[in-house]
Amino acid sequence: MKAKTTRILITGAHGQLGQALLANLPWLPEFSPSRLRMEIPEASQVPGSAVKPRSAIAPGSAIEIVALGHQQLDLTSADLPERLSEINADVIINCAAYNAVDAAEQDMAAAMALNAEAPERLAIWCRQQGAWLIHISSDYVFGNVFGNDLGSVFGNVSGNASANMLGNAPRALTESDVCEPLSLYGQSKLAGEQRLLKANPGALVLRTSWLYSRFGSNFVLTMGRLLTERPELKVVADQVGTPTWAEALARLIWQLLIWFHLKPEKSAVLSGCFHYAATGQCSWYLFTQEIAEQIAKQQCNSAPSSQAAVPLQTASPSQAALQSQATLHSPANPAPITPRCRITPVSTAEYGALLNRAQAPRPAYSALDSSALKDAMAAMPSAFRCYLPKDYQSPIWLTWQAQLALMFSGLGAPSLD
Repeated sequence: MKAKTTRILITGAHGQLGQALLANLPWLPEFSPSRLRMEIPEASQVPGSAVKPRSAIAPGSAIEIVALGHQQLDLTSADLPERLSEINADVIINCAAYNAVDAAEQDMAAAMALNAEAPERLAIWCRQQGAWLIHISSDYVFGNVFGNDLGSVFGNVSGNASANMLGNAPRALTESDVCEPLSLYGQSKLAGEQRLLKANPGALVLRTSWLYSRFGSNFVLTMGRLLTERPELKVVADQVGTPTWAEALARLIWQLLIWFHLKPEKSAVLSGCFHYAATGQCSWYLFTQEIAEQIAKQQCNSAPSSQAAVPLQTASPSQAALQSQATLHSPANPAPITPRCRITPVSTAEYGALLNRAQAPRPAYSALDSSALKDAMAAMPSAFRCYLPKDYQSPIWLTWQAQLALMFSGLGAPSLD
């Protein structure tokens, strides 16, 4: 096949998913680090990867990656179309977002600018230039699809851990379920989806939920720290969704990009709106319990006579607290087997009272059904899979528990061999 160049722009590259995309590059000849153009400041390098900033692109390269954070590319700036034309990407992966759910209640203009207006502007440029746009959205576009009171399913939460068993939970939400966001953040994300797809029906919207990883600030890293700092954690048990490993989502996106690159003509691989999340569902309370179990397992597997065991060894400085506070230890620093912390389920209302501040409303149930996307991916030509490292795809369709275990074990990191 005649070599061609595909230029990929990643916006929001300093965020959790942006870093996960860069850390999970399929290390194949066409993705050689010498053929990678980066524009991320040295201090923001993705830890543990072979990615380094480069001012030049190797001659004859097949794939170019331009990864820009907010300081390098402000999606709300008036000159955005001109900046995009300078970059001239064939694909844009929009990871940039206003994610401060509670703050959006007081600053809707900022949320709309980044979550709704910017995606629309990206979509218009991509349509005009024939580029493909992949946009990341949120499960918070949904309201209480199954009614305001899920008490009959989840029971009386307060003081009753057994009420969080999900044997009778509703079905996961599909792309055809009605979106009625409860928060201004959710409204801004839904507006972004709608405006983007109206401006460019060939774009792809990927809705995902409860993202976590070894990067940035997220629930897993926060709970890992708090479990060793506090004697008790009170965690919401009446909100149910699907925790999703950002690095699994990143690998799914790279599959789509390889398919795009290998196509005879540069045209959208998928378009419209699709859900992606791990399989299964849980409450924040059960999620926290599983995090504690994973920490305990890592501690059990770390024998004092063995080499230092730090499963999150590639974590950035922002995760240093998790590594030390979660007692992921070395022989010189033995640690207790389990975090000394009691995890107590509380209702959303009870948690709000504990915060003593206004909280944006969240959906009581937002587990996502990814079957439509899985079917679409299964229809992809099988030949492209030879361009992926062995086991590269394996984390994508796992349960949320299995994805979490991979993150803690470090086994999910792609091989550089």
